[in-house]
Amino acid sequence: MSLRNFSFPAIGIVAIALIFLLILFLPLMILGVVGRALSQYGLSWFWYLLFLIGSLAGSTVNLPIWKKKVQQLASSEKYVYFFGIPYPVQTRESRTMEAIISINLGGAILPLMLSAYLLLKNPAAALPSLFTLAIVAFLMFFVSKPVVGVGIVTPMFIPPIVAAITAIILGSNYAPVVAYAGGTLGTIIGADLFHLNSLEKMGAVNVSIGGAGTFDGIFLTGLFAVLLAY
Repeated sequence: MSLRNFSFPAIGIVAIALIFLLILFLPLMILGVVGRALSQYGLSWFWYLLFLIGSLAGSTVNLPIWKKKVQQLASSEKYVYFFGIPYPVQTRESRTMEAIISINLGGAILPLMLSAYLLLKNPAAALPSLFTLAIVAFLMFFVSKPVVGVGIVTPMFIPPIVAAITAIILGSNYAPVVAYAGGTLGTIIGADLFHLNSLEKMGAVNVSIGGAGTFDGIFLTGLFAVLLAY
């Protein structure tokens, strides 16, 4: 056998091992960097890790806050009789339904609480966070789309990148705080709150602020916006 026959499998095994280790340790490295960044602004790594776990667990918890009457088109089947023979006819009727608007624990309440805490600990970050919030909210209003039967769908990587760039430009020494607060709050406002008037278009009777299609965007915004701005 040639040397090539022995070296190629060895290289392949090493490559697979490196990929496995990268997949295993990369999330821990990201959490470590983000935790170290926020620890300088009043939030320890332990509490941030606890916050992330709470956000993931709370993503399934929706607290009803409001009810609204909406008109919804529903398909129905009627029969037309011709010489005693029934013929099915598809029709669409407008029905009045009660839509329940909820707020998601992991995707809205906890990010709001953490943003408020960081801004109270770092009041100098409030003004640049407000500008970042406005920019992210404006952008998310246009790139987030109401999808029939699903809700609001948000592109995952646009909010953190925009929040991080804006925070680096405006936030100075408080860029991680500005990136987190402005990015998460801007996503909640621009993607969810600004689209609440689209309930009838979505055909949804249960809408969650910070849940479903926007949770991924909000969660990743909070994680990667701080990482990119650090």
